[in-house]
Amino acid sequence: MDTHGFAILNRARGYLPELKSVLMDEEILRNHLDLWVEEKDQHSAETLPLLTDFEQAVYQVIKRNAWGQNVRLEQERIAWDVAWKALQHAAC
Repeated sequence: MDTHGFAILNRARGYLPELKSVLMDEEILRNHLDLWVEEKDQHSAETLPLLTDFEQAVYQVIKRNAWGQNVRLEQERIAWDVAWKALQHAAC
């Protein structure tokens, strides 16, 4: 989860408007502080119009470095039990 990941999601929604994100919310990000790394270069867009309000809020926090410098969470590092629960919830 980083600015480029949100930009990819935004572009994908141009083709699949109902696309649902998983593991890209504030709770996941803040609960995995120990897994954060630095995103080398942030995406240049100030806003991404196809994000939900919640996704846009996280994007803005990352862009503004409100929680740290160029925060990035590599989602593949999230514990499988947490990821599986989120995937099951998203599928409902």
